[in-house]
This record gives sequence, structure tokens and C-alpha cells, in this order.
Amino acid sequence: MKEDLSAAIIESMSDGLLVLNARGYIVHSNPAALETLNIRPEELFTKTYLELFMEEQENDAFNDILFEGIQNRETRRYQEVLFRRRDRRLLDLAVTTSFLGVSAESPEERFIVVVFKDITELKALNRARNRVLAHLSHELKTPLSIVLASIKRLVRPGDEKAADRVQRNLDRLLAIQMEVEDIVKGRPLQRSCSLSPWVDQALDLIELVAEENPEHNRAFDLIRERIEKDFSFQTSAAGPVRIAEIVRKSIGLTRKKAAPRILQIEEKIAGDAIVVIDPAVLEKVLLSLLRNAVENTPDGGRIRVALEVTPDEARISVQDTGTGITDESLKQIFGGFYHARETDLYATKSPYLFGAGGKGLDLLRTRIYGEMFGFRVDCQSTRCRYIPDEKDLCPGAVDRCPYVADEVSCFESGGSTFTVTLFPEKTTASSHPEANGSEL
Repeated sequence: MKEDLSAAIIESMSDGLLVLNARGYIVHSNPAALETLNIRPEELFTKTYLELFMEEQENDAFNDILFEGIQNRETRRYQEVLFRRRDRRLLDLAVTTSFLGVSAESPEERFIVVVFKDITELKALNRARNRVLAHLSHELKTPLSIVLASIKRLVRPGDEKAADRVQRNLDRLLAIQMEVEDIVKGRPLQRSCSLSPWVDQALDLIELVAEENPEHNRAFDLIRERIEKDFSFQTSAAGPVRIAEIVRKSIGLTRKKAAPRILQIEEKIAGDAIVVIDPAVLEKVLLSLLRNAVENTPDGGRIRVALEVTPDEARISVQDTGTGITDESLKQIFGGFYHARETDLYATKSPYLFGAGGKGLDLLRTRIYGEMFGFRVDCQSTRCRYIPDEKDLCPGAVDRCPYVADEVSCFESGGSTFTVTLFPEKTTASSHPEANGSEL
């Protein structure tokens, strides 16, 4: 019954399937394969793939896949190739290969299974889409440039705010046009899913609403000032910066600000690297991650800051033995204006004290800075097993926890690690490869 069902599934597949033996003969085929490749059933077992497909030059890539499987025992997970049929139709095929051993008497006898899909129409649609995008990109470029140049001449005294808003949106359209051009020409995009335009759009919306409601101008001004203060994205100060120096400075500042706490703050600087970034931005990012670690780690806990450098990247990690983050909260941790419900339950809101918490703006700002300066921020976290729900409270000190006997038990129960990955211009060997531990 099982074999009959498998055979029925293979015969009904819309994808083509071929099975070739080690000598290159096709020993099995489903109807879709015969139809797609224009093979006659009587040719099975009697002709090798070379005899069937070698005549057409366009079939070289397809034949190479079969050759590598038969001769070199190499499989392909996915490859797109051309295939010319006998009736001169040229197809685009997506091909995958695998091995099959079916003979108990001859275990060395192996068969290659070739599964392929006709993607000719899909590729044609993709080419048509690219032509449309190329046309739109070309048609947008000239009028946008003319409008941008004309706006500056049309601005009158008193219209500066409206002109700035128009200018920002035209710049946004021009950036979209350039990204479309990059897609069409296959160039890598400079940004992906950027949050920065959202901030600009929020400021534009505030200006429009303020113009419609002048009686609330003061409130709108305060909102705008707060957004501009928390999300200032000037890149003019960017330049070559040594990472290790910023890391050490940030750790030193954090130790001073967290002086009332009883925490171990350890550092391990293994190498150094030079990146192009605004040093104030990198310092702000590290200070926010360190403050987050301090505020979520109970007294008696430990925070480890490490810098690891490879030829391709530099990783700064901030690891704490704090309460950790629930899976649901972890999904939203970089979303901004979000914090775990538990922070509402603590009494204090003073910075650097346990459970101070915040609205998540620091992490959102860190993510946007990453988009601007080309670094990545990731978070891994395990919620403390003894307080699995956000409503469950940590007493704020290891020695007051009823669930653990010592610090080690606390350290093993949960914690978080934030990692900043930067891409340096060059790396230098570390003269201080060992960890330097210190205690507050």
C-alpha cells in the first residue's frame, strides 16, 4: 500500500522527476518529466543523458549537473539552468538533485534523482517586472531633479517649514528612485526595512496637525523636540574610531553611575578594530546596553562585556545574569515605546537601580543607528526559570531570592546577551587578550 501510494504521488507530480543510474541511463521518469523535456517513453533505458541532451549547447549547464552527480557524486540543492527541447523551445528550469540507494545486493550501486520545475513563465514575468521598474526609475529621475531644483527658487519668507517638509518628501522619493535603480541593476541596497523614514514621516505629520490645530502648538513643539532629541541622525561626525577605546570608556562610565549597586562588571578585550562611525553614537549605544543590563540584574549578579575581533567583523557583547526576557517580549524588544509589564510593578524609577526600566526608546534608537552606520544588534535571552511570567517579581538581590542557594544558581537560571556586530576597516592584534574582572 505504501509503495503504491508513493508511486501514485510521483506520477501525479507537476514537477518533473528523473532517476539515472551510474552509467547515465534514465531508468525512471514521471509523465511531467517526459512532457517538459520532450522525451519519448521508449527512449528510457536505451539512451544515456548525453545522447538525449548533448546536441544543444544551451543544455550544457543541465548536463553538467547530471555529470557531477554521476561521476563526482555531487548534489545540487537548487540551480536555475536553460534547456533547449527538440522542438526548439527554450525553457528555464529549476533543478535539484539527490542520491538514492535501492539495491541490497549491490549497495555500491547508486542512483541520482533529478527533480526539476519549469519556471519559464516565472522568469519571463520577472524580466517584464524589471523592464517596468527600469522604465519607472528612468521616468522618475528627471522630473524629480527638476522639482527639487525649482523648490528652492519658489520659497518665500514665512514658507520655510512647508518648503522643508516638501523637500524632505521629495528627497524620500528620490531615494526610492535610486533604490529601484539599484534593484534593476542588481546592485546591493544600502539599507533594508529602514526605520529612519518613519521618524521623518512622524515629524511631517506633527507639523501638519500643528498647522491645523494652532491652539496646541506648544504641545506639538514639545513632542517634536523630544523626537528630534531622541532620534538625531546626523552622520557628519563619522570617522575612523578604535572600538576598544570606546568600549573601555563606556564600561568606566557605567561603573561610576552604577556605584551604589553590588554587581560584578567584567571586561574581556580580545583585539581591536577601526570602524567608521560617530564615536558619540557608538558610546551612546554601548551605554544604553550597559544601563539596560544593570537595571535588569539583581544585586550580587554579574555583567560581562567582551570585544572579539575577526578579519571580517568585530563583536561587542553585553551579557548579564539578570531576570531575562520572556519570548513574547523578546519579539518586541526593538520596537520602541515597549517594555515588559513587570517594570511597571517595581517601586523605583531611578536610573541604574534594579528594575528602573524605561519605554524602550534606547533600543529602538540603537536599531536605527545600526541602519545608518551599518552595524547589527541582536539579543538572546532566557527568562529566569523561577519567575517565568512578567508579573513575577525578582527580589532585586541574589541573597534575598527564595529559590537559589548561591550566586552560581542565580547565574544559571536566566539572563540576556546583547551583541553589537560591526564591520571594521582593519583589525589589530590585542596586547591584552585576557579578561580583566572587577567588582563594584
